[in-house]
Amino acid sequence: MKNIDKDLINWAIKKIENEYKNDVSLLLGRKGACKIPSDGEEMAFDFFIPATDRGYGLARTFIIDDMGYDLFPMSWERVEGLAALNEGIIFCLADSEILYARNEADRERFEILRKTLYNNLKNKEYAYKKSLEKINFAMDIYKTMMFEKSLCSVRKAAGGIIEYLCEAIVIINGTYMKNDYGYGERLSQIKELKKVPRNFIENYEKIMETKEIEKILQITHDILEETRDFFDEFKVERVLKSYNFDELAGWYEESRYTFRRIEYACENNNIEQAFSWGCYLQIEFDILSEEAGLKPMNLLGAFDDNDLSNFAKCSKEIEEYIVSEIKNHNVQLRKYSTFDEFLREQQ
Repeated sequence: MKNIDKDLINWAIKKIENEYKNDVSLLLGRKGACKIPSDGEEMAFDFFIPATDRGYGLARTFIIDDMGYDLFPMSWERVEGLAALNEGIIFCLADSEILYARNEADRERFEILRKTLYNNLKNKEYAYKKSLEKINFAMDIYKTMMFEKSLCSVRKAAGGIIEYLCEAIVIINGTYMKNDYGYGERLSQIKELKKVPRNFIENYEKIMETKEIEKILQITHDILEETRDFFDEFKVERVLKSYNFDELAGWYEESRYTFRRIEYACENNNIEQAFSWGCYLQIEFDILSEEAGLKPMNLLGAFDDNDLSNFAKCSKEIEEYIVSEIKNHNVQLRKYSTFDEFLREQQ
């Protein structure tokens, strides 16, 4: 088949100039965009950025001589998301060439976003945060994958997990997935990176080779676990923002009754209530450790349905620790011995 990429670019530009002159900001393309090698590496259009709602009318999907084409729109907001490392198709911003620009301001806006993208990839703290987001997406897929019954569904989930983990790994290496939306050449690109989880490539290949559901589930668990451990190496020491310990005091004043509930449940050997309120407080404790810089408070680790005494003791010690942190930051608790004392304070 004769290559018609240049002809299609000319057609698209004329279409914009004649029908969408004020409605399309940019037309963008890449060499060999979305093509298999046998279809050539010539410059081809890939997507366009509409300037108005009417501009979306330029979008086309069609087939010429058994080859499918997709001229699709990507909003400025979505391109900004690429600069922020929100999607795996970062190459659309990093590698695209501008084939048509409505004006120099639109061209400059795109180039600024491209520069922002590279700056974000160089920012280790930011790249680490975005990589963790990808891993969390992979974890969400895994939660559903565990309940799938068909080989097709399990493989699909494993593929999605691999996609997000690969995105996380390339970002933490300061780069991005290149070429053809990343689907066909992930493994070869991962092999070229300096820092990769030790058994990642081996497990990636095993997932493609394995035909048993249980084995795929186990390998996927292994690749997730190893990748999560691998990212500990890149953890950036967090600098706490100034925290208002008046807020911690307010939290404790509200939560004092929850500590009382746990104490009551343990005294009366009410396992369900002790466990439920313990789960509630553990979530709160983890948030406080993150936001206020408090030390980790492991309440649920002390839970034992056969003996709640240690759980009650742990709860009390954590409560005393929180109160001490409030006092150490010179914050006064609104605490009264009697109702009359409370009333006097309100006057």
